Amino acid sequence: DVGGVYPKMADAIVLRPDREFLKSVLAEGGADVKKCVQCATCSVVCDLSTGRTPFPRKEMLWAQWGLKDKLVSDPDVWLCHQCNDCSTKCLRGARPGDLLAAVRHQAVRHYATPKFLAVWMNQNRTLPLMLLIAAFLVGFALIIRGPLEAALPFGEPHHEFYADFFPHWLLIGYFSTLTGLATLVVLLGAFRFWNAMKEFDESSGEKAPLLGLMPSLMNVAKSILVHDKFGKCTSQASRRIAHLTAFYGFTALFIVTVWAVLDLYVNPLLGIDSMYPFGLLHPMKLLANIGAVLLIYGSVKAIGDRMRGGDDAPLSSTFDWTFVWLLLFVGVSGVFTEILRFVGEPAEIAALTMTAYTVYFFHLVGVVALLVYLPYSKFAHIVYRTIAMLYAEHTGRNVSDSKSLVPVSASAPGGK
Repeated sequence: DVGGVYPKMADAIVLRPDREFLKSVLAEGGADVKKCVQCATCSVVCDLSTGRTPFPRKEMLWAQWGLKDKLVSDPDVWLCHQCNDCSTKCLRGARPGDLLAAVRHQAVRHYATPKFLAVWMNQNRTLPLMLLIAAFLVGFALIIRGPLEAALPFGEPHHEFYADFFPHWLLIGYFSTLTGLATLVVLLGAFRFWNAMKEFDESSGEKAPLLGLMPSLMNVAKSILVHDKFGKCTSQASRRIAHLTAFYGFTALFIVTVWAVLDLYVNPLLGIDSMYPFGLLHPMKLLANIGAVLLIYGSVKAIGDRMRGGDDAPLSSTFDWTFVWLLLFVGVSGVFTEILRFVGEPAEIAALTMTAYTVYFFHLVGVVALLVYLPYSKFAHIVYRTIAMLYAEHTGRNVSDSKSLVPVSASAPGGK
């Protein structure tokens, strides 16, 4: 099945292999792809591969031929959660799960703007440079603080330990601008990805959408909230716990951040007294601490799951490690930032204050690296996987549980 979803043996097929793409995929986890003989065992054993377009068999074939355009516009690549059932059951050791993970990385690079940032963010030799850029961005905000305060009628409405170092108005305005730009970039990539999926299906003669966008979105939201796809995995079923805890930990911290902004700047406009900074027993502070614990636990477990190795463990690249270690750093540095605030503020010891400010600075660097580099790191999977799941629901790719596997063509590489 090269020309589209279903084979059209009488049609002429034009192949445009991308050798550089193939080299990148082979280097990042797809080195065993040439062992594939198209037996379709991977698609049969995968409980996530239910529908009219079972995977990862066709993706293995496209990867063997270096068909980048097909792979980066294929939603099925993102429907895979790398539970590695296909890899552990592969009779030839071709490791389809690792191949799809490598393709997902290439897809992020393909849709990123500018593309070189996606390359720099996920290479060991250039990653330190990206972190230095994040540190410069935080430092630049501190440099322009004085001139902005002199030129603009901004003031700090609430005294707070860290606000003396990094005022809330500057923190919120600066970080919101950077995060907003990163969000626009990743949404642009998601828009291009959606159009690529549509064009691919139209060229393959796929049917019209079967479900409206809003019902599809509701189904996807329910699936994400419980991570039910991970529940179908067997070889790496425990990874569901790491993903769930990290997901809800990050979500809790995001909610607290939004609430803090509203409490600081919106509530006073409504005649409501601000309660910031929150005390230890404030509901938002409790939610923040619970979120931090969940984020740290999820990150540590994800690292442990990957470090255990073994035949059933997914292959990890810089693309994976950078994201999970960055999550852990943000969580741990955030906890230390909070502890140093409660210890350093009443003590008023200069050395302790400087230590607190230093930890806070590096925490902000981690936050910048996590959010601003969203379009270029594995963090982007939260967008692309959601878009792929939405498209699959919308077009009915996964409405049928029958796996209509076609016979292996003799023209396929290694086919019999």
